[in-house]
Amino acid sequence: MTCVRVVPNRYTRDTLEASQYLGLEAPASSGTVIEICTDGVTLDLSGVVLDGERKGGVGIWVHDCRDVTIASGIVIGFHYGIRAENVSHLSIRRCVVSDNTNPLDAGWLPDIEAPVEEGFGGGIYLRRVRNSVIENNQTGNNFNGISLVRSDHNVISGNHASHCGNVGIYLLKSSHNQVLDNQAEHCIRYTDRFWCDTADSAGILLEDGSNHNRITGNSLRYSGDGFFIRGHHGEPSNDNFIAHNDGSYSPNNAFEAVFCSGNVFEDNVANFSNYGFWLGYSTNSTVRGNEIRVNRFDGIAIEHGEGNAIEENRIEGNRNGIRLWSDPARRGSATIGNTRRRYTISGNRIAASRESGIYVTDDHDAVLDENVYESNACDLRRQPLR
Repeated sequence: MTCVRVVPNRYTRDTLEASQYLGLEAPASSGTVIEICTDGVTLDLSGVVLDGERKGGVGIWVHDCRDVTIASGIVIGFHYGIRAENVSHLSIRRCVVSDNTNPLDAGWLPDIEAPVEEGFGGGIYLRRVRNSVIENNQTGNNFNGISLVRSDHNVISGNHASHCGNVGIYLLKSSHNQVLDNQAEHCIRYTDRFWCDTADSAGILLEDGSNHNRITGNSLRYSGDGFFIRGHHGEPSNDNFIAHNDGSYSPNNAFEAVFCSGNVFEDNVANFSNYGFWLGYSTNSTVRGNEIRVNRFDGIAIEHGEGNAIEENRIEGNRNGIRLWSDPARRGSATIGNTRRRYTISGNRIAASRESGIYVTDDHDAVLDENVYESNACDLRRQPLR
């Protein structure tokens, strides 16, 4: 192991001679300040500020190595603060990687058409990183706070990734990760189309084959969506466990998961948003034990879902407590609404719904068991397909 202790000071790309430190490379790119491509390096940045001066580039670039630790530095003003590629057993701890690229007026991104793996700048960017720990860092006021691309079996824990313009913590093609006890609040970017158009910004976003992740204990309040599994393109993101998170105060959805299967939402808080849970085209998923209160529209809304279980939730003060619906086939479109949609709805407390406690179109076979209804305008409404 090689321990590198950089002399405390403020450095720019023009003032730090990285190659004077054993274990650091002379950067191959003029836009990089520190480059590490040697196994077993510990980089101690106590008292060090790396300042990109808003000129782009990368503060620290780690690539093609293993067993690297970066600790206790401040990295600001770059396109990416820390970038790691083809690395295993990386540790980034107690760093401030904030105030890097964050174009708040970016509007809708081209990755809506096809995810852009390179991303658009931000704090910590990990590509093909495995078995690593990103812990107790400050990654706020970036476009993306922490990005994982094709990165598996990592732990992202105790970080503060709030006030990001796009996503606090982003997973693309990344599976078997643990995202635990982070704060990613106020991650939001408005466009000018209508009042709640936040361009798919979110506290945490998963997409394109991000499977079997464990997302627990995160505070995601006041973000575009609190938690979002996006399914527009590529592979679905399935079999994730999402528990004990707070996605409240979203102008859109506290929790959204679309075109995916087998996800479990357990003991989350989904209050004071447009919708508590929006799970369009979700199948074989579970919504259990959540608090879903006082949302502008529905507590749980699922369009064209099937095989889902909604159990033991506390649902109060929404337009509809639970709304499950389909649309009839339209000319020129694929046939929809021609199957019986199986649901289990059991043990929920549904109260003070302004329209219906449970609203379902009549192509749903919903097993209703031991639900408690209190002070709803209508407890159960079945709607014929039109």
